[in-house]
Amino acid sequence: MTTGLGRTRLRSAVLAQAWQRIPGVEVLSSGDGGPLTRTVKKIIDPLVIRTAARPRLGRPLLDPAAATELTESLLADAARLRATAAWFTHLKRQRRALRITTGNVQDVCFPLAYELATGFGMPGPEAPERAAAALRETHGEEGATGVDQLRGYLADPRVTAELTAELRRRWHHEPGTEPGSEDFVALLGAAVDGLTDATWQALAGSGAGHAFGLGLRRPEGAAVLAMAVRAVSGLPTPDLGLQRGERTTVPPLRRRDETGTELLERSVERRVRATLRRLPAPDRGPVADLVDDELSRTSAGFGLGLPVLATCFVLGVVLAPALRPLDGAAPGEVPEFARRLNAQVAREGYVLHARRALAGVTPLTPWPDAEILRELREFAKRFLGRLWVRLHGFDVTGEVPATAAEVRDLLTGVVRSTSLDLRTKVRRALVAGPPRLEAVS
Repeated sequence: MTTGLGRTRLRSAVLAQAWQRIPGVEVLSSGDGGPLTRTVKKIIDPLVIRTAARPRLGRPLLDPAAATELTESLLADAARLRATAAWFTHLKRQRRALRITTGNVQDVCFPLAYELATGFGMPGPEAPERAAAALRETHGEEGATGVDQLRGYLADPRVTAELTAELRRRWHHEPGTEPGSEDFVALLGAAVDGLTDATWQALAGSGAGHAFGLGLRRPEGAAVLAMAVRAVSGLPTPDLGLQRGERTTVPPLRRRDETGTELLERSVERRVRATLRRLPAPDRGPVADLVDDELSRTSAGFGLGLPVLATCFVLGVVLAPALRPLDGAAPGEVPEFARRLNAQVAREGYVLHARRALAGVTPLTPWPDAEILRELREFAKRFLGRLWVRLHGFDVTGEVPATAAEVRDLLTGVVRSTSLDLRTKVRRALVAGPPRLEAVS
């Protein structure tokens, strides 16, 4: 990748360069002058650039036209961003005065500061009162957050008994389609071989996602999915962390009753907590409604209510076995898209270092080599975990990828973020001290 005229550029570099042209946003900036990661996640992407509507501006690499559009969009909002920074200072001060300690201050206050900036511009003499009122509205007059309300709702034994019975009723009465009845495997294979709008629309309209997801509840469901993976990718299915046994069991209602970390057996409470993190307070309904929505979502295939999102997930499932960065390039019989996703990670410097470590040439990090190598070996599982969380977020907000390009960007972005997560762990381990002198085998 080069950055010369007419070439693609790293999105992070484009953002940093544009951000440094906006004065008065220091509280939203990192030490190097660029925007904080949370500034990008909570303000720039969803509120300024609106990457959900303009996914081409959210890609890791931007062509010249996209880089220009991104820069112009950010600079056009400079005045409101300066006001956002000023409102954030007032919100922090009022949080302390109101003794609010729940939630991450940036997660809660960054979007709230932008909302205040949109409504009132730069803060004036009335700013302390307005900031305090906004915080009370967000957290509740008595300081009860959505999580507190959820905890209180699920503390009633009568409520939990009714909800558990209702979950089991919906779980066992969800209508399913045999995964092979509409030649879903052929549709998956066509999409992976060439992810075009035509192949994606055919797959998305087939109901394959819910069919395979609901099929996992049958004794033979895991074997059917494994055969589909083998047929599409040519690879055996590793442990993908979907369920503990041969079939998905009914998830528990409360988090304390979870017996593992498997994706499809997460508690309803944990899923609703994720919903509360994603939805601003004004957009949330009563906690009882949020729980009811999640009961329906939990009962659907792969725990995703919108069929198109379940289809995105099963597409990720058939791609996941090819994500084996420690093995280098994927075999030639693996579909091209899957090989490109694997190559995206396999060429990372820290992965090459890890492969040398396995060969006994050099150590990887001071001491947590085994843990990092294990995570690299389980890359497919980590990819699917992150993909499911992203799709659950879409389910909550009602967003869906409409085109093949958006699906491709989604899957590529999840692979990249999973890789960056591991790269960060390696860097932290290296900072902890010099590598051991003995080789790691």
